[in-house]
Amino acid sequence: MKGPIRVLIADGHRLRREGLGLMLGDENGIEVVAEAVNGIQAIALVDDLKPDVVLLDISLPEIDGIQAVLPIRQESPHTKALVFAHDTDEGLIFKLLRAGAKGYISDDSAVSDVPKAIRAVHRGELWAARSMVSRFVDQEAIADSSRQNTRENNQETLTSREQEVLKLLTTGITNKEIAQNLFISEKTVKCHVNNIFKKLNVTRRLQAVLYAIGKGLG
Repeated sequence: MKGPIRVLIADGHRLRREGLGLMLGDENGIEVVAEAVNGIQAIALVDDLKPDVVLLDISLPEIDGIQAVLPIRQESPHTKALVFAHDTDEGLIFKLLRAGAKGYISDDSAVSDVPKAIRAVHRGELWAARSMVSRFVDQEAIADSSRQNTRENNQETLTSREQEVLKLLTTGITNKEIAQNLFISEKTVKCHVNNIFKKLNVTRRLQAVLYAIGKGLG
């Protein structure tokens, strides 16, 4: 017999955090395993507890809800992120979904929607307005095709040195340590990293690392 859905609540507002905990504590099949007061603590608790679902406030202190999604996915791939968004701006919601969140709950949602959303994302479903999900899927399919073409074309233009730097990035070492490994200056490493970002059409180190791992360079 399967156990309850294990939930972590991450919210900087004590009243809302504790209120959610009390409300979910009365739900059959749902267990609140911990509460976090900021994004850093949320990521650490996910790494330690591996909950099934994490409820994230979008305006978490230290690291906000959007920024916390990707590290959470890395620390615990099976954990589903569900974000409390204070507005339903389409651009913001798309940003959440692209980051890897499995849904959002707006401030005007009914209280009863929270356990429904938890159960839905735990089943692997997206929790969002149906019309918005449809638009997101359509836009993402077009964008993904464009990104894939760009990256595949640009990978061939990476110099041998840039490929060496990219491979070392996957080990998690710093620019200074990469410089020591390759016997070059830290400034030169930064230049290579910037070129890699441009050629792979990414803006963050983590995106480049994930791409490299996906291509077997890690």
